Order: sequence, then structure tokens, then C-alpha cells
Amino acid sequence: MLWGRQFGHLNSRKFSKYVDKDKTGRAIRQKFLDYFVNKNGHNFVKSSPVVPFCDPTVAFVNAGMNQFKGIFLGTQEAPHKRVANSQKCIRVGGKHNDLNVVGGDGYHHTFFEMLGNWSFGDYFKREACELAWKLLTEEYKIQPARLYVTYFKGDEELGIGEDLETKEIWKAIGVSEDRILPFTSKDNFWEMGPTGPCGPCTEIHIDHIASNNRAKLINKGLHDLTELWNLVFIQYNRKNNESIDLLPEKHVDTGMGFERLTAVLQGKISNYDTDNFSYLLRAIHKNCSKVPQYQGKFGESDWNSLDASYRILSDHARMVSICLADAMIPEQNQKLRRILRRSFVLSENVFKKETGLLKELTNYVIEHLGPVYTELERNVKQIQQIIDYEEEVYKSVRKSATEEWTKLAKNQPELLSLDINETPGLVAGYKEIRSTNPKSIDDRLAFKLYDTFGLDEESISGLAQVLGLPFNVSGLYKQLELAKIKSKQPVLSATDVHHQLNRSKIPKTDRSDLYSCTKTQDNKYVFEELPVRILKIVKNSAFVSEVGPDSFCSLLLDKSNLYTEAGGQMSDRGTILFDGDVFEITEAQDWNGYVLHKGFLHSGKDHRLGVGASGVLRIDPEFRLKNMRNHTAVHLLNSAIKRLKGATCQKSSKVTQNYLNLDVGVFGEKLSPDELGTIENTIKKLIRSDLPVKIDVLDSQQLASLDNVTLIPGEVYPESGIRIVEVEGPEGFLSREPCCGTHVLNTGDIGDFCVISCKSLGRGTASVHAVTGDRAKLAKSNGIELLNNLETLEKSVKDNIDKVMRVKGGKPEVLNLAISAFKQHLNYNVEDATILSVGVKQQCTDILSKITKEIKDSGKRNLKEFIEIEMRNALESNLSETKNNQKYMVHYLRSSLVLESVSLQKATKFCSDIPVIIISYADNMVKARCCVPEGLRTDGFDAEKWLTKTVAAVFKCGILPSKGHDSALVCNMKPKKVKLEDWDPLLQESIEAARKYVEQHL
Repeated sequence: MLWGRQFGHLNSRKFSKYVDKDKTGRAIRQKFLDYFVNKNGHNFVKSSPVVPFCDPTVAFVNAGMNQFKGIFLGTQEAPHKRVANSQKCIRVGGKHNDLNVVGGDGYHHTFFEMLGNWSFGDYFKREACELAWKLLTEEYKIQPARLYVTYFKGDEELGIGEDLETKEIWKAIGVSEDRILPFTSKDNFWEMGPTGPCGPCTEIHIDHIASNNRAKLINKGLHDLTELWNLVFIQYNRKNNESIDLLPEKHVDTGMGFERLTAVLQGKISNYDTDNFSYLLRAIHKNCSKVPQYQGKFGESDWNSLDASYRILSDHARMVSICLADAMIPEQNQKLRRILRRSFVLSENVFKKETGLLKELTNYVIEHLGPVYTELERNVKQIQQIIDYEEEVYKSVRKSATEEWTKLAKNQPELLSLDINETPGLVAGYKEIRSTNPKSIDDRLAFKLYDTFGLDEESISGLAQVLGLPFNVSGLYKQLELAKIKSKQPVLSATDVHHQLNRSKIPKTDRSDLYSCTKTQDNKYVFEELPVRILKIVKNSAFVSEVGPDSFCSLLLDKSNLYTEAGGQMSDRGTILFDGDVFEITEAQDWNGYVLHKGFLHSGKDHRLGVGASGVLRIDPEFRLKNMRNHTAVHLLNSAIKRLKGATCQKSSKVTQNYLNLDVGVFGEKLSPDELGTIENTIKKLIRSDLPVKIDVLDSQQLASLDNVTLIPGEVYPESGIRIVEVEGPEGFLSREPCCGTHVLNTGDIGDFCVISCKSLGRGTASVHAVTGDRAKLAKSNGIELLNNLETLEKSVKDNIDKVMRVKGGKPEVLNLAISAFKQHLNYNVEDATILSVGVKQQCTDILSKITKEIKDSGKRNLKEFIEIEMRNALESNLSETKNNQKYMVHYLRSSLVLESVSLQKATKFCSDIPVIIISYADNMVKARCCVPEGLRTDGFDAEKWLTKTVAAVFKCGILPSKGHDSALVCNMKPKKVKLEDWDPLLQESIEAARKYVEQHL
């Protein structure tokens, strides 16, 4: 009995009875690797992450050869001559875009595994074909009668002839000539992208249902006659100008879709019927039992698209899990965010799950694929935290977008044909188009819609169709490619000077001593002096042969060991000694390999410095060391936050001599003061442990082989010379990052560590500032002193509150000044000498709040008395007269500063027979009320005019009429927030203006 007969009528195919008994996907994958590694001398190389961290030309790793591109181009050494692996691949954009067809058939996926074997300058066409044929027909027992092969028929435009060599190889292997078919570049010339390694390929196709010859139907898009394996003979490189050159060596790159191979060997027509997907389809139904089970229907028979939805959600669950495990961040990849949101929409609308379905499905993915790709198991917390976060963001954005989209659709009902739930950015995109009324969606507008508003080509096409605007998607692809390449190229100045430097034959600056330093026995860092020679002098954007005393200019030296600003770290400072003359370097800049040293020449009155002069370059050692401490500390901070919070990503960092700053995305609850304390203590423990800071220099191949590497999302690293900075601490702590910055040799050299600020930069992003060394000790001593003073104040207030509040007629000015002074201590800048630990700052804030509450509580008990006493005293001492003896009062209610709320109506009632303006200030809010008796109102003077043109004008506030009163007689000023440091000068200005006005107009 044939093996395939045990399967159902609708999803089975005839197959060989010799197929292995163990036909699980896991066994099929392992057999492939065993065949090449154990039987044919290949080396296993683990899959690279799906984030192409060393290649700016692609958004995702979309083929098995991506990680070996440098080898094909001759820029890297191959780790082995023969390699095999199973590579994780994502195809959701550009030339290889399967996103929009997923679910409609049984074999397209956004994530798939590519089984491959490679030869780097070793075997070529013959052995590659023989190895492939033997694996399929002898190891996997596929009947040769079901196989066809295609080869490259040549291309005149490329200038490459027919690949008759490959045709003869297949004939020699035993494939009948009527099953060896020539095809054009479209099918048999493989390219990874618009540029890069490429070459002719030969493909092995399989007939799923019959053994009779159907050669005429190859490459006709039949679902039962498909490509199985592609063998690429990489021997060319396509340049930016579309010309093709030979590569230094010939290579073989083969790729066989694992999901498709599994379907073949398990006798399934659809990949979704194999055990690579069936567990997920069952899991969806298990969690959504009210929805009918998956039936495997396609096309018209799937009339409600339920089975397509099953397929899409199972595919997306795998893709999302893989991407998030590899540290891809949705906010930096619109495709990933769109797939997440499509999954949320399906979960809610089709499978009737409000929240949590996608997160639950990742558990099944991790259980199934985790043993193969261990980063899934390692990063499960990160995966699920980000999904939770994105689902919350999506629901919030969707609610507001849906409401606005419905309003817009009233005037243009066709808009409702576009899915606002999946793509909330349609609202902003539509408004952008409407604001400019273009005649077409050109390349630039399309890129803005994509880059700024998160619309993909499908959404842009939909908008274009609704609005009746032409749109060429190829223009968008071109802009995307240009943006990727441009963003990773060094930025050059537009001045003639820097163009000349790039074109000159002068060697690039020798920076081999950049990281050189040693430590003495007493732990003092030593940076060796460097003999240098001036190659060029730049002054006022022009080359000059010499400069005189006190000149500001830039020197191009033959060598330099100064760090130039990069990776968030600021440039070094230093000096160059020239026979008694000193050139003070304020900044060093790297211009595409040429290091310019900017600064001032201090020399004798008539002495001049010229090109060719030799000197000694000295780094400012203290300045460099402070940067080194802070840069190592920012790595520890990044790792400590990730260790505590799980799903995080670095967005940016800054390293200066005075502080370090890390902006980090946190997918979940914000960093709390207690957590910041835990992080600070973790880093202090690492400092006390005196751990070595290890530096290794790797290429991209070696980097891909490392686990637990923290990469910056969106950053593209060089193919070689990647510096890995690693600190391994107790209890599994590990900081391992690529970094070009300068670092201490040992964590103990950081000295101390203190977090001094943590601010929110919008949803999910925290900006953390910290200090090290002496400044950390300064923050600590500042905190001790401030807490002691605050505790003294707290005790004094507690013991004397009632006495203080009543002294001098209820004017608590001493307390007000003391509290204001303490608040100013907490309002420091990160570079100030008054910095504090965030923990101490929180303690001080709590104590001040407690003191203020005690004062306010006391004030509530005596509010009526306080205001009455202060107003009666004011009427005695602050009552003023105009030149014609008319009495008035402009008064700041001082007791308002310590009262939680103040009723200005209670204050003005004591002045019913005179014009009065009362100003209050509580909780950083200024208010004012103005009253003018009926008998004193004139055309030029009333309450509204007086308040509007004076106090309200100074504070830039509007006027509010008092309910039940004529605004000419009674009106209020709109409350406004005023910073404490701005309050006194504004108050005095407003009082003076009010007095001047009343004396002129009353």
C-alpha cells in the first residue's frame, strides 16, 4: 500500500513507499543537515538573525546567502570551504514580497526556513548537482520520474550565453533530456537585490500528483508542479550602474524551502497540512472553540475566508515570534507592525478574541521551533512583552483613527473600502495627500507616506485608487533602496575642502593607536604620546600652507589617537607640541578616514606653523578617562535595564565627560524609582567586583555566531573590524555589544555609579541620565546634606506649624522661602554641581510634599482666618491713593503659596468699596481677580480693561467673566502655569503695571 493513501482524499498525493518512517518536519530538517555535515564534509553554521545587521540594502534576511554576502564579494574570509544550515528567512517587501498572497494558497509564507549548502571557492556546478540529486532520490527516496530540472538559457542584455555546462551535467547524472528545460533570467538567473552577488541557477521542480511527463507546464504557476530546490552558481556581481562583473572566486549557494520539502515528504498538497503548521491551526481552534475547525479549503470553497484567516494567523504567529526573538522592533519596521496589527484584527474580528490570542500562539511556536532556534526560548519574555505593548498601542490608535476615518468617509464614502483597523496611519496619509492636492503620488510623496505615516505599498495603492491618482510602486522601491544606502554612508561636508581631501592621494589618517592605553601598578591610566606630522592645514574652509599665532584652524595629521565623535561618545580633546608652540585641540572630526584636529595655535608673536611640521600629540588623559568610564557604564546600564525589564531596546545614547545618557524603549510598565534603585545597585555591585572589560574584534560571520549580543535596532555594522565589548558578571549578568567607543579595562575603574535623572520621552521610552566616578560621589554627598536639612525643616514645621502660620498676621514667608529653595535644589541640570541620586530626589520630593501637605492642612483649618487677617493687614498697609485721592489696592495674596486652593472672591469681598486686584500663586498656578465699584467705572476704566491691560498682559492670559456679574465690574484672569524661577520678576512687573494704569485712568 502506498504511504500517501493513509491521508485524506483532498490533501494527499501519491508518493514513494520507501520514504522514511520518521517523517516529522524535525526529522526531515535533521536528515538534510546530517547528509551534508556528516556524509559530505560540510560545516554547520547556525542561522543568522533575520535582522541584517551588516547589510543596509535589505530590510530582512530574505535568503540563506545573506549572511555570506561578504564572502561572495571577496571582502571576507570564509569560515569554512563547505557550509550547510537552515536559515530563517522573511519575505515581506521589495523584490521578494509574499505578504499579500499569504493565506490564499498553501505554500506562500512571510517566514520560512531555507535549507542550504554552500561552497566557497571549493566545488562548483557538477558536485552541487550531484549532491542535490542524490539527497532527493536516495536519502529522501523521491522518485526521479516526478522531478524536472531547469537551467539558464542566456541573456543578450546581460551578455551571458546559455549555460550548456549545467545541461550536460544533468544529462550525465541520468536526467532525461526532455526533463531538462531552459528558461530566461526571470526564472533562472538569481539576484539577491538590485545590486550584489548573482549568477545563473538551476532549479529542481517536482510533480506532486503524476509521473507522466508534464514538462510543458513547468513555471506555469501550477500548485501541483512547483520548484523544490534552487542551485545558484554565484560568479557575478551586479553594480549600481547595472553592469555585471565576475567575482574573484566561484561559489555555490543552494536553497530549498523547508516547509515545501516537508509537504512533499509528508504527502501533502498544502504546507499548512504538515506538522510545521497543524499544531498552530489546532491551537487557534483550541483557544477559539466557538469558531469552526480548520478545513483546508481554498478559493471559492472557502467562501467566508475562515480557512485563509487560519492560515494567515498561523503564518504571522511564526513570523512575529522569530522577528521579536531576533530583537526586531515594530516601531522601526512598518512591515512587522502591520503584520502584528493584521494579527490583532483577525484575532478580534474572525476568531472573536479581544486580546491575547497572538501572545498565546507564540507559546506554541516557541515550543515547536525553540529546540532548533534557541533564541526563541531565551527571549520568550521579550517576545510576549512587545506583543502585549503593541496590542495596547494598536487598540488606542485604532479607536481614534476609526472615529476620524468615519467622519472623512462622509464626504468620500469610497474610503471605507480601505482597512483603517489594520492601518491607522491611513488617516494622516490621506490628510497629507489632500493638503497638497497632487496630480499623482510620485516617488517622493510615496516615500513620505511610507516613512512618515507607516503606509506600505498596498495601502498607498488603495489610497491612490480611491483618489484617482496615478501611482508607480517601482518608484517607491527605488526611494527605499536609496534611503537605506544613503542612511548608512558617511556624511561628507559640501565644502570644497573636504571634497579635495577625499580626492587627494594623501593616505587616510593612521589610527592604529586609537585604543592604546596601559595601567600602572597604582591603577593610573597612561596614554602614550604620539609623534605626528602636519599633512594639511585648513583655515576658513580653504587649504593654507601656514598659520600664525592664536589662529583657529584644523590640522590634518599623518597619525592620530584621538577619538572622534561616534556611537554617541563625544570627541577627545588634547594638545600638539611643536617646539614650544602649543596647538590646543578642542575637537577631532573624522571625514571619511581623514581626521581633522580643530583648535587654536598658541605660539610666539612672530612664530608661524606650516605644513610638514612635526610635533607630539597628547590626549587629555582625564577627559578621555571620564568618557571611558561613562561609556562602559552606559553598556552596563543598558544590560541591567534589559535584565530587569525583559523586552527593551536602546534607541540612542550619549557619552560625555560629565554624564552618560541612555534613551531606551521599554515594552511594558515604565521604570519605577524602586527599579532604578535596583539597577543602580546592580551596576555598583559590578563595579565592586572588578570585572575585566573584554574587547574582541570580529567580522560579521563571527558576530552572527554569537548568542546574547545586544544590537541597536536599525543600526548597520561593518562587515569586518567589529569591536565587541563584553562584561560578564555574577548571577548570569552579561553585557555584550558591538561598539566603536573607548572603554575602561576593568569595571572597578568606573569608581562609582549614580542615576541622577529618568524622564519619559512619550509612550514606552525612558531617558536615563547617570554619572560615574567623582560626580557619582558628589551626587551622593549632595543627597546626604539635602536630606539632613529637609529632616530638620520637617521637624521644625511639625513642632511649630501653628505658631509659624500666625506670626506677623498670618504671613508664612519664612516657610515659603525655605520650600522654594528646596524645590530649586531638585530642579538641577545634569551637568550642575547640585546633582542628586534619583532615589534621594524622590525622598526629598516626598518629604517636601509631606511638609506642604501639613501646611495646607493647617491652612484649610484656618483658611478663612488666614485670608481675613492678611486682607485686613493689607488694607492697613497696602492701600494706595491716586493723585486725586481715590483709594485702590493691588495685592499679592502671600498665604496662597501654602494653601491648596484659594477663593479670590473671599479676598476681594473685604474691598467692596474700592478698585482692587488680588493675585494668588499656588501649585505653580497664577490667578487674579479684579473688582471695580459701579460708581468708579468710566469709559476708560473698568475691571476688564484694568485686568486685561496689566496683570493679564504680563502673564499672557485671557479674561474670564465672573458668573452673575458684569465683567466691567468683576472679572477673573484665566489660571496659568508659571515656573517658580520666573514667578518673582513677573509678579513685580504685573503689580507695577496695575498700579501705573489705575493711577493714570481712575
